[in-house]
Amino acid sequence: MPGRKRGNMRIILALWAAPMFLFWSWYALSANDISFGTAFFSRDIHDLVFNLYGKVLGVPGDQVPAMIASACAFDTAIVFAIAAFRWRAAWFPQTREWVRSQFNRDESRATADEATALPYGPAQSAE
Repeated sequence: MPGRKRGNMRIILALWAAPMFLFWSWYALSANDISFGTAFFSRDIHDLVFNLYGKVLGVPGDQVPAMIASACAFDTAIVFAIAAFRWRAAWFPQTREWVRSQFNRDESRATADEATALPYGPAQSAE
């Protein structure tokens, strides 16, 4: 049932991407005080939320966005590693052949250069 596994992974990716999109959209809008007339996107709520998280974590509120960004990057790496492992049958054979062709091309280029290379030393004597 390979189609079923792909569907499950797509659901997992959607469940990962939706909160990321919502959070970072809110962060960008509220950090730049683009409120659209609502309090939710205002800079005041932005500062309140991150100061609250900062007090809970025991760090200054302005360090919280960087901590969230690093956690999101780590989570993204884990999710993409799981997706790559699950879909390796689709991408790994082509990647392996490409890497082999790169190494074979380098070896053939080296043997061609050796055959046409000039001998070491000057072409004429220094006299």
